[in-house]
Amino acid sequence: MDDVYWQQDGAPAHFDRIVRTYLNDNFPDRWIGRLGPIAWPPRSPDLTPHDFSIWGMLKDIVYGQNLRTIAELKEGIENACAHFDQEMCQKICRSVLHRARECIAANGAQFEHRR
Repeated sequence: MDDVYWQQDGAPAHFDRIVRTYLNDNFPDRWIGRLGPIAWPPRSPDLTPHDFSIWGMLKDIVYGQNLRTIAELKEGIENACAHFDQEMCQKICRSVLHRARECIAANGAQFEHRR
């Protein structure tokens, strides 16, 4: 497992000392993040399915509606989430390997424009 690296975002809950201690213990010198042994690169391409796919699709569905109130927005988000069935989510998750290869080919740089 020495060839596995962990990429950690800087969200407050993920930046807590206990989390960083865990990462130092389990991924010594092999985790990427705020105050980690490998700094989180600026504008790094996100490889998580939520970032590269689901959020965009969710926003397209929700913002395509004429929502006027917070209650309508909440209902619109709940209804949009119902569009994500298990097969779609599995397909999105399977694409992570392809995206990782694209990132490697781009030497860690932005690669979205290469499609």
